[in-house]
Amino acid sequence: MANLVLGIATSHTPMLTLPAELWSSYARNDERNRELAFPPHGVVMSYEEGLRSVTPETSAKFRGIEPYRAQAEACQRALDELSATLRAVNPDVTVIIGDDQDEWFFEDNMPALSVYWGDTAPLIPRQVPPGTRDPEVIEAIRRGYGDVPMDVPVASAFGRYLIEYLIEHDFDVAHMRYVKQPYGGRIARRYPTKRGELDYVRETPPREQGLPHAFSFIVKRLFDNTPRPILPVFQNTCYHPNQPTPRRAFATGEAIAGAIAEWQEPASVAVIASGGLSHFVVDENLDRSLLRALQQRDAAGLRAIPRTQLYSAASEALNWVALGGAMQKTDLKMELLDYVPVYRTPAGTGGGWAFARWR
Repeated sequence: MANLVLGIATSHTPMLTLPAELWSSYARNDERNRELAFPPHGVVMSYEEGLRSVTPETSAKFRGIEPYRAQAEACQRALDELSATLRAVNPDVTVIIGDDQDEWFFEDNMPALSVYWGDTAPLIPRQVPPGTRDPEVIEAIRRGYGDVPMDVPVASAFGRYLIEYLIEHDFDVAHMRYVKQPYGGRIARRYPTKRGELDYVRETPPREQGLPHAFSFIVKRLFDNTPRPILPVFQNTCYHPNQPTPRRAFATGEAIAGAIAEWQEPASVAVIASGGLSHFVVDENLDRSLLRALQQRDAAGLRAIPRTQLYSAASEALNWVALGGAMQKTDLKMELLDYVPVYRTPAGTGGGWAFARWR
């Protein structure tokens, strides 16, 4: 029988690939970001609209670039600790729960839940487009999301078993075994605005695309480019209309734990949630409520997270909810290594970066 031996949850923002002195480049990006969903209702506004709408208390949390170095160091310490833990436990299989953002899934095929169970998954270092703005920033991000081309080993046998287990337990799960190259497509951002639904479609030209960043970040930063077999599990957290509910995400995690418990192989298994917490606008209420519910094994609280708090990239919190479901009935205890809310502008843009383990 397989054993669930470790849980890890980590943010994977590009800021974690950058030195502190480059963090301010993201503040400049915020001013033109069309996907800024402002709490508490998740309404998407322009940077200028958001700046006029936030409270003075929120604006006061922005203190310029002065906190960046200490914040960056805190994040890297937590990541170092998670990496050391994962490599010390050295699980036979690592299930990674993540989401895709214009990488492997587009509107020609956008499953709510999917498992990749090919024998390997390609990791292809990102290319720096010629003439790009901030080439130093792009190069750092490229390295942070995987700088060594490789075929990442995949726990294919467990992947097939998990798919069949999920089907048997009434999950309509998609599956994939290979990536069709080159590949691209379009995705609309169907988020609420003051004037109705956001009318914004992003198009990605066809290109060679390796393992999506939610997974390649784990391979590079936590496995230090020497991964043992992984199993990528995708939740469509970002893109309506088939975004999983918190109830469904929690149930998915419970089912993953159930499959591990019933797998008749003498294997040790870790489960990692990749992504989150709130961004591109900081929502400390969402972040702290979620972390508290995870620490208290508050299943009702995790299932009841308001969906209005899960628009745009804040929706990656659903990956943590799924991990909470996987950890719910185990003896593993959560340790929050750090929570670092980073305010990049007076409009409250930025993110809540968090790092936790269950062991």
